[in-house]
Amino acid sequence: MKAAFSTLFSLVFAVTVSAKCGQPPSSSAAAVASSTSSSLVPAVTNVASASGYVQIASGSASFTSYTGCGSPACGKTANGFTVAVSQLTFGSEPGLGAGDVCGRCFAITATTDPYSPSYTGPFNTIVVKATDMCPSSGNGEWCGQSQSNPLNEHGAQVHFDLCQDTGAAGAFFPSGHGALTGSFEEVSCAEWSGSDGSDLWNGACLSGESAGLWPGTTGCGNKGTPL
Repeated sequence: MKAAFSTLFSLVFAVTVSAKCGQPPSSSAAAVASSTSSSLVPAVTNVASASGYVQIASGSASFTSYTGCGSPACGKTANGFTVAVSQLTFGSEPGLGAGDVCGRCFAITATTDPYSPSYTGPFNTIVVKATDMCPSSGNGEWCGQSQSNPLNEHGAQVHFDLCQDTGAAGAFFPSGHGALTGSFEEVSCAEWSGSDGSDLWNGACLSGESAGLWPGTTGCGNKGTPL
């Protein structure tokens, strides 16, 4: 896996950041998480979707956690480690339902605590399934990637907000380190331990789990207009 960070931060206290993600169709998206930092904006390549969503097989990532994962934007819950993914990679807009990330699985690895850069680990790698969206609105620090500014404030192409309710956050974050950066790689969902739940509404989709890896494959498909 490749990590590509644009900047490290000098802040030396540990903080836990939680972004509220995941809304069913027609719901508004709420969020928390704010801080100040700077970003560098290189070009992003290997975009899977001609629609403009940035859907890549591997790259740089940032990680936080959230709770209240019972109504994920993909419309279907899962038993196993799950995450919400930043809107530009999710492949939909709040209220429009599942995007093409839904059901895809990723190996995520942390390497740095941006708030405590002297911390050297141990860090963890786990495999997660994408079931939810981290919307850009209200989550600019972590999930504010756009076509014109494809990195978030922590230099990450994709943000993963790990569900506390499914145990993903507990398995991934070292004690006292709730906001991390690192890398991700899409993997076969055969590497994920868990099972899918039932549909929560019409249009629910986790078809990414059987679509083949990005780029060039379509599972649930994309909706709406990217940022």
